[in-house]
Amino acid sequence: MKYSITALVALASAATAHFTLGYPAVRGFDEDKLGQFPCGSFDTVSATRTPWPLTGGSIGLEMGHVSSTIQVTIAFGNNPGSSFNTILKRPISQNGLGSFCMTGITLPSNVNVTSGSNATIQVITNGDPSGGLYNCADITFSSTVTEPSSDVCRNNTGVTATVAASQRQPNETTSGSTTGGATPSPTAKSGAVNLHAGVSGLILAGLAGVFVVVL
Repeated sequence: MKYSITALVALASAATAHFTLGYPAVRGFDEDKLGQFPCGSFDTVSATRTPWPLTGGSIGLEMGHVSSTIQVTIAFGNNPGSSFNTILKRPISQNGLGSFCMTGITLPSNVNVTSGSNATIQVITNGDPSGGLYNCADITFSSTVTEPSSDVCRNNTGVTATVAASQRQPNETTSGSTTGGATPSPTAKSGAVNLHAGVSGLILAGLAGVFVVVL
């Protein structure tokens, strides 16, 4: 059986890393420091931001664990520090190695941003028993940006996602405490949405087409 160079690189990446954020472009990556809140030791905003849509955004990951709990938060502003108080995606259980693409991600209805506004997306997984693992991407909202190609955001065969049964935060330790910053509040003020609304729109871009996970 023959594999393309691209496929081999993807498999090697998934096998050696806890998880990597491919789209939007990650601020920086250090496998040994992924557990450092809020952005895996990369606290300086990137000079190059990824244009990201006002509605229907996508997040592409490479997963190195057979199963993970994933949560996505966002902080607004040019240099928001650790103020990741708005939940974009409540905890989901993801299964399968390699490429994992979440699409159709929409801001909570009580959050108002305009084209040209800056923000930082934080992706958290539970790949460390001592707490969460963190990757961040700096973005600029755009009303004209198009969907990423399937080369950028796709799902490996067999990759699935469902609502996380326990709804525990991915950065909880095995003892039940939360590491890093304050847990985003599920109130309207924080911009969080209710559990069903936060994950029912999860769309997985499959290798052989696009399918919707109805939760």
